[in-house]
Amino acid sequence: MSPPAPPATDALAHQHPQSPHGSADPVAEWCALLDTATPAVRAHVARVVEQHRAELAEGFYQDMMAHRQAQVFLDADIVHQRLHASLQRWLTELFAPHTAQDVPAIVAHQRHVGEVHARIQLPMHLVARGARLLKGRLLQRIAAGGTAPALVEASMAHIGALFDLALELMAESYVGDTQRVVRSEEAFRLHALSQNLQVERERQRSLLAEWEQDVLFALHRGGAPLDLPRLGSSEFGLWFTHKGSNLFDGTPEVDLVHQTMERLDDALLPQLESGHGDAQRRHALLIELQSALDTLKYLVNTLFERHVELESGRDTLTRLLNRRFLAPILAREIHLAQMRHKVFSVLLLDLVHFKHINDVHGHDAGDSVLQQMAPILLNSVRSSDFVFRYGGEEFLVLLVDAPSEQAQAQAEKLRQRIAATPFALANGVHLSLTASIGVAPYSGHPDYQYLINQADEALYRAKRGGRNRVCLATGAA
Repeated sequence: MSPPAPPATDALAHQHPQSPHGSADPVAEWCALLDTATPAVRAHVARVVEQHRAELAEGFYQDMMAHRQAQVFLDADIVHQRLHASLQRWLTELFAPHTAQDVPAIVAHQRHVGEVHARIQLPMHLVARGARLLKGRLLQRIAAGGTAPALVEASMAHIGALFDLALELMAESYVGDTQRVVRSEEAFRLHALSQNLQVERERQRSLLAEWEQDVLFALHRGGAPLDLPRLGSSEFGLWFTHKGSNLFDGTPEVDLVHQTMERLDDALLPQLESGHGDAQRRHALLIELQSALDTLKYLVNTLFERHVELESGRDTLTRLLNRRFLAPILAREIHLAQMRHKVFSVLLLDLVHFKHINDVHGHDAGDSVLQQMAPILLNSVRSSDFVFRYGGEEFLVLLVDAPSEQAQAQAEKLRQRIAATPFALANGVHLSLTASIGVAPYSGHPDYQYLINQADEALYRAKRGGRNRVCLATGAA
C-alpha cells in the first residue's frame, strides 16, 4: 500500500479553531493529530490494522466476555456477529489514511457510537475497558512487527492519540445522551407521581389479594399436576416490574419486593407444587408462604405511604426538603456559582444532646422538637435559601449568594435564636436547646460532597470545642 499524499489539514484546523461552546473543535484536533504523524507512520499503522483487524476483533470479544458485567451486553450470537464486523470497520476507519474532508464524518461517527452505548445503557467503564484492551492488543502487534524502533515508537504514539480522542468523543456524546435519558425518566416519574396514588395503592392491594386467593384456591382444590400462578406474571407483578419499580426508584424497599417475589416464584411455589413431604412439611411451607406475603404487603404499603415524600421531596416529619434532592440542588448551585462567579455557603447544624430528649421524654417529644425546629430554620433564612433535614437531629442550610462572613453571621444569628426559643412538649414541659453549627463556603471544588465534608468537619470541631458554637471550615477564612 503506497502512502497517500499528506492531507491538507492546516487550513481546516485554522477554519475550526473552536466549537460554538468555546472548547477545542474535535475536527481540528483530529486533523492536528493526523498532521503530527508522518505519512510513513500512518501507512504503517493502517497496514498493521488491516492485517490483524479480524484477530483484534476476536481478541476484543474474548477479553470482554471474560468480564461478568460485559457478558450481559455481548452474550448473543447476533451481537457476536455484528460486533466483529462493526469493530473491524471501526478500526479501519480510525487508522486508514484519510483526507481532511473525511474527518468530520469520522468525528460524527465516534459521537454516534457514544449515543448507541448510552441507548443500550452500556456502562462507560466497560467502554473504557474495551478500548484499553483493544489498544493494548494493537500496540503488541505494532511492537512485534520487526520494524525500526523509531517507527514503532511513533506508531504507538499515533495509535494512543487517536484512541484517546475517539474515546473522548464517545464519552462526550454518551454523557449528553445519558443526561437526556435521566431527565426523561425523572419527567416520567414526576408524571406518575402526579396521578392519584391513593387509588393506585388500593388497586394494587386488590390485585395482590386476588393473586393470593388464586394460589390458596388452587392449593385447596389440589389435583395433579398442581400448577400455581406465578406472582411475577400476575397483574400486580407486571405492574411492579414495569411501573412500580420506576415510580419508587431509589428506595430500598424496591429491591426487597423483587427479592420476595423471586423467593415466592422460584422457591416456595415450586415446593408446594411438588407435593413432596408430609403434612407437617406442607403446613410449614404454607406458613412460610403467608409470612412472605405479609412481608410483601408491608413493603408495598410502605412504598405507597411515601408517595407524598417522593412527590414533593419533603421530609414526612418536618416538611423540610429531604436528602433526596440535596445532590441535584447542590450541583446546580455549584454550576451557577461557576458561571456567575458567586459564592454560596452550607451550614450543617446539630442539636446538642438531642439523644437525651429521646431517652428522658420519649421519641414523641423528640419528634415534636424536630417539628418545632423547622419553622425556626425557615423563618431565619431568605426565601431563596434551601433548608434540608439532613438526618436525625442534623439540618443542612444552603445560603445562596452568601460568602464566608455573611454565612458566619447568619449561622450565629441562627444559633442565638435556637438558644432563645423554648421548645414545648405535650406534657407542658418547656425545653431549652442549643445547636452546634459548621459553616463551609463554596471554594470552587466541583464535587458537592467535598463541600458537605467541609461543613461536617467544621461541625465536628464545633462539637469538640464545647458545643453551642459556630465554626468555619478549615482553610475557608
